[in-house]
Parts: sequence; C-alpha cells; structure tokens
Amino acid sequence: MKPNLLTALIITTVLLQVFPNAALSQQVYKWTDAAGQVHYGQQKPGDAATPAETVDIAPSPTTTSSDADSAAEIARINTLANQMARDRQATEQSRQEQAIRRLEQENQQLQNDLLKKQQQEQNDNSNVIVGPSPYPYYPYPYPPGPPLRPPGPPCQPWPDCHSYRPMPLPDPPKPTAKQNPVFRPAPSGVSREQPGSFSGR
Repeated sequence: MKPNLLTALIITTVLLQVFPNAALSQQVYKWTDAAGQVHYGQQKPGDAATPAETVDIAPSPTTTSSDADSAAEIARINTLANQMARDRQATEQSRQEQAIRRLEQENQQLQNDLLKKQQQEQNDNSNVIVGPSPYPYYPYPYPPGPPLRPPGPPCQPWPDCHSYRPMPLPDPPKPTAKQNPVFRPAPSGVSREQPGSFSGR
C-alpha cells in the first residue's frame, strides 16, 4: 500500500523535525513491512529480506531569517500589548476624573440651592409685620359658662326636667333701719309753740 503525495510530505516534515541530522545527510530510507505499513528511517531495516529504497530530501533553508522574523513579530506584539494597556489605563483614569468632576459639580449645586433657600427664609421672616391678631379671642381665663343648678329631687315630667332653666334671680336687698333725724336745737328765747313770742310773758 503506497501513501499518496500529501502523506509523504507530512511524514517527511515530521522526520525532519525528529531527526535534525537528516537535513545534513540528505538521505532517508523508505520501506514497507509485511503488514503494508510504510516506514522511514536513517538506517535500513534489520530484515535484509525487506527491500528499502533511498529517498533524496532537499536541504532545508536556513532558519536565521525565520528566527529574526519571529523575534520581530514577538516584539511587535509586545509593543502593541503595551500600547493597549497604556490606552486602557489612560481611558480609565479619564473616566475616573470625569466622575470626580461630576460629583464636585453636583455638590456645589446642592450648596448653592441650600444657600438660596436659607436666604429666602430670612427674607420671608424679615417681611413679617408684627401687630394685633386679626382674630380677637377672649383672654384667659375663658368666659364662664351658664350657672349650674343646685342638686335637688328629680323633676317630672322627664322632657321638661332636662331642659335648661335659668336660675332664679337673687332677692333684692332688704332696706336698712331708718336713720335718726339730725338734732337741730331751737334758738334760745324762741318757743316752738308760739313762734315769735318770748318765753316767760
């Protein structure tokens, strides 16, 4: 069983990686065992009855330029990664600075609103006019209520008993005793019985 061309190329590449000295010898043996499996090696098979053929391999190109390209690519990737990290850090710092400025502006706005409110309250208090109350009220103590009826026996009938009845007026004051008349003595020589006559005649 013969492998196709693609399989041969893959096997040849693997052999070159496994056997680096093969690139120098430029000679590989190929043979097929009894099971039909194809083998490659730098030495002939141990069984002399198994035929082996020689495969010529072109020398591999120098790897100096490839290594240099790989190093340059790695350096370019590292530079790009560092640049992306710096950009990400700068973006995050800018975002934090914007958030801090926004908080400072909100705090300043709140302070201004509070100051305006305090000034408005002071202006409202200064415009208050002190004067008599527009709603007159009875001074303390409050006016007395209607006089209470003295306790007594229940009255009849029931509805009339519970209707309000004013208390009777007090009795008028009794007259005081008659005062004595003012003493006025008559002049001497004048009789009360005969006015104008002298006594003793």
